[in-house]
Amino acid sequence: MVSALSVAGCVAESADDEESVEVGEEGQELTSSLSLPANGTKAFTLRATRAQDVTITVDCRVPADPDARGTVFKVASTSLSVAATDPARDGFWQRTGLVPAGSHTLNFTNTGPAATCLVKTTAVRAGATCRAWSAWHSPNPNHTHFAVGTDTSADWEPFPASGNHWGAWAGWNKIYDKPVKRGYLLHNLEHGGVVFSYKCDSVSGPGCREARDALIGLAQRAGLSRVFVTPDPTQPEKFAVRAWRWAYTSSCLDESSAASFATTHIRHGREDIDGDVPIPFDPSTTNVPCQDLMAAPDSCVR
Repeated sequence: MVSALSVAGCVAESADDEESVEVGEEGQELTSSLSLPANGTKAFTLRATRAQDVTITVDCRVPADPDARGTVFKVASTSLSVAATDPARDGFWQRTGLVPAGSHTLNFTNTGPAATCLVKTTAVRAGATCRAWSAWHSPNPNHTHFAVGTDTSADWEPFPASGNHWGAWAGWNKIYDKPVKRGYLLHNLEHGGVVFSYKCDSVSGPGCREARDALIGLAQRAGLSRVFVTPDPTQPEKFAVRAWRWAYTSSCLDESSAASFATTHIRHGREDIDGDVPIPFDPSTTNVPCQDLMAAPDSCVR
C-alpha cells in the first residue's frame, strides 16, 4: 500500500514500511511524516532527481515552555555530511546545503517516548546569496546562576545557547570588539535577547570588521533591540545567531534566514527582562564591581 501527501502542487509518495520525502522544484516545499519509535532508531529516505541546494527541516513540535524538553533526537547522514557525533537536538533541526542527486538516508535516534514529526524539503531559490546554514533547538534547559568566573562549561553543548551561567549579563545594544564571555552571554539569552557573533578573536583580525559590520547591518535592518554583536573565536562557523535554547550557524551570511531566525526567537527567553546592567563593566573580562544592584553573590567578583 502506498500513501501520498500533496504539498505546493507536488506529491511525495511513501510505502508503509518506508518513510521518505522528495525534493521538489526550485521554491517548492514537500512534507512527509516521520514516526520515531520510543528509545529507538528510524531510517528516513530523501530523494533528489538532481543535485541542488535544499533546506531540510525536521519539526517535532518544540514545547512552548522554555524549561521543557520535547522530542530529543540525533540525526546522521553520511551522504549529506551530517555527522553521527553531532549533539542531540530537541524537537527541531534544520540544515541547508547541497543535496546530490539520488537517495539519501537520514538515521534518527530517539531518546524518549514515541513521537510523530514532520520532515520538510524546500529547494533553495537560485537567487539566494548563501546556501549553507543550519539551525536547531537545544535540549539543555539548565539555568542555574553561578558566581562570575566560575567554570560552568561542563554543562554546555559545543556551541551553547543555554545552560548554567553567571549572575551578571552584558550590556544591551552594543558592539563588542572583543569576545563577550559565554558566562554572561547565556544570561543575556535567558533574558530574551539575541546575540549575533562572528568567528574572530577580535575585530582587528582579517575580514573581521567586515563580518561585524554585516551583522550590525542585519540587526539594524531587522529593527531589533535587546541584542549585541560580538566576536566568538570558538564558534563552529563564520556567523552565528543565538536566542535562548536556539542556535543558527552559517559559513556565509544569508540575511533572509538569519533575520527570520532572530525575529522569530527574540523575547522568548525564560525571563523577559529588559533591564541593562546597573554597573557598566567590560564583559570580555571577569572584572565586575560589587556595587549597588550588582552585589548579589553570583553577579560579581569579590
